Amino acid sequence: MKKRMLTVMAGMLAAAVLGGCSGSTGAETEAAQTASKAEETEAVQAEAETEAAQAEEQGTDSQYPEKGIEIVVCVSPGGTPDVMTRLAANWLGEYWGVPVTVTNKSGGGAIPGALEALDADPDGYTVCAITSQNSSQQHGANTAPPLDVNIPTYLCRVFDVDLALTVNAESEWQDIKSFNEWAVANPDEMICANTGAVSTAAFATAEWYDAIGGDVSQLRMLTTAGGSDSATQLAAGNCTMNFGDFAGSRSMVDAGKIRYLATSAKERNPYYPDVPTMAENGVEGLSVSMWIGYMAPEGTPQYVVDAWNEAVQAMIEDEGFKEGLANVTGRTAYMNSEDFKSLILQECDTYQTLAEKLGVRQ
Repeated sequence: MKKRMLTVMAGMLAAAVLGGCSGSTGAETEAAQTASKAEETEAVQAEAETEAAQAEEQGTDSQYPEKGIEIVVCVSPGGTPDVMTRLAANWLGEYWGVPVTVTNKSGGGAIPGALEALDADPDGYTVCAITSQNSSQQHGANTAPPLDVNIPTYLCRVFDVDLALTVNAESEWQDIKSFNEWAVANPDEMICANTGAVSTAAFATAEWYDAIGGDVSQLRMLTTAGGSDSATQLAAGNCTMNFGDFAGSRSMVDAGKIRYLATSAKERNPYYPDVPTMAENGVEGLSVSMWIGYMAPEGTPQYVVDAWNEAVQAMIEDEGFKEGLANVTGRTAYMNSEDFKSLILQECDTYQTLAEKLGVRQ
């Protein structure tokens, strides 16, 4: 607008100069004024066209989503991130009135699937389910991480999954205090299940063992195919303990094959209120958890971020959704885009320290 006014004023000044200083005729002055008015009209028309184009674009943006959305989950079907995301996808599909589908692209430490999803067009129609494993954990364990957590567009965090330390139901340990004492005194006899060197179970075990005074470098690990397999291996006596989520271990607990000793969460799990926290038993400062959030490719528009946050906040307050979540012992822990990114960046430092103690940082 300022540029247009300057153009108009310049035209008027030129007309005045031509009329008063050069001895031009009245006709010439009138012609100059007419030209100036023509320039002003063109400027106004150009500005109007720009504003119309912007209004049209904003109107289109407000219609997101206009077609189906694909959410890529980087673990196998049946895993906790998959189950939670499918619950969310069903609800969001009803809310938005478009198909919201889940595609599983597992393997490679949950990294290849995430890289593929985050390399899609930044239009909001391909979204990646992110956990600490394929974001802050891999970033902390690698000097040159394959997925740079500074690049994607953060949408929001939705779920937090409490972890619990489990042992075989036929073992001698009935409480976490006795197990902690034994674990520090007998590192050579202890085998810990995890789903990979860089995994939530491995980092949770390392953080716990360091907190009770153990030498993390002495830990022996049994790598399994997933959380449910870890519980199965524990029930079969192939390992001594496992740090896993309640959902992945509850079938074996309900069957009387394995036993919960304590949760590393700050508070007792509402679905398992009899399981004490580590903090209640003097083990403070544990922070490793399994959360689930959503990212989109770099350059995804802000209106997509806004739409996701609006929908997710409505979802977590919906009674029907809460009921479905309770059936899989899930818990919501919403964070907006900015807070979600801050959480991941903070965790990167924590996991770098733990990776160094475990000897897995590359």
